[in-house]
Amino acid sequence: MTKTPAQIAAGLTDAQRMMVRESEPDDVTGKEGCGVELLTGAQYATAKALERKGIGHREGPGGPFTGMYWNNADGLAVREHLEKK
Repeated sequence: MTKTPAQIAAGLTDAQRMMVRESEPDDVTGKEGCGVELLTGAQYATAKALERKGIGHREGPGGPFTGMYWNNADGLAVREHLEKK
């Protein structure tokens, strides 16, 4: 991560902030975020934008399954910063 979590958080839209907050740390390792289901085109676009920022990854949609978004370790650092506010 070349920017600090605070710098990344400052550049996020409200929808991006909400998705980063929804992807909580997993209860096994705490190093990856839990999946957020992508039900709309707007959510999918938000997930793609977060992926381009390097703070998460997404899969799908494909077949009968909806898409999913997960924070990576950098995304969890941004989430931690957002939760402190």
